[in-house]
Amino acid sequence: MRRPARPGTSLQLLDPVDPGEAPAWAQGTPVGIAYAALLRAAMRGAGLLDAEDHDLVEQILQDWDGSHPPLSWDGFPDRRERPGARLALLAALAPYRITDEDVRAWRRPEHTDHCLVHLVAYGAFVAVDRIESAICSQITQEAM
Repeated sequence: MRRPARPGTSLQLLDPVDPGEAPAWAQGTPVGIAYAALLRAAMRGAGLLDAEDHDLVEQILQDWDGSHPPLSWDGFPDRRERPGARLALLAALAPYRITDEDVRAWRRPEHTDHCLVHLVAYGAFVAVDRIESAICSQITQEAM
């Protein structure tokens, strides 16, 4: 199909989102609606973590300065002890480091492929949201 893409034509494929959920930089645009819908969908993966792992992921990403994580990182969750937090953080900070062993450590009968996609999406999008917040904060500070 070789027809020009028009912004917003595929929004009907996403779950409905209140336009107020769009980030300020994209208010009133199809991009804002898509961003809000993706954020909402990705946040479903947060429910796959217990409260302690969720807090750990959020804290590490809040403290993250945008740099590449070292290969040996003190405080990074062990795959045997906190496999869900580890997968979410790897998806956020170094997705190419996710191994079959990381996935196997997290898998249980109740964790389907569908759950895996949600958990990885959660980690990835929390990182995107962290970057978006940092950029918006910097722009706001420069405008003052």
